[in-house]
Amino acid sequence: MLTVKQFKERITRTNHSDSLYIVVDANNENQLYIVGNGGMGSTISAPIERFSPEIKECIISMIHSGQLTKDEKRDFLFDRNIWVHSLSYTQPDEIDA
Repeated sequence: MLTVKQFKERITRTNHSDSLYIVVDANNENQLYIVGNGGMGSTISAPIERFSPEIKECIISMIHSGQLTKDEKRDFLFDRNIWVHSLSYTQPDEIDA
């Protein structure tokens, strides 16, 4: 099971085979997904409700603190057949600068 520490480490690693990304449904801003590498240039995603409550709480807290911010550009999430906005991660010390 993914821990909060592992989750935070994986969202900070960009362009890595085990990176994780958080996206929000473009038509339902209450629905968040965690997206990972599915191999062969594809992605695999799951609603945050499928993860432990601690991961969901961590994501919500990061949104409220400004560590995760919505990108206005929409992307297509093929495995869900929906349009999404990515949530960009900002290090806590970058927020205060």
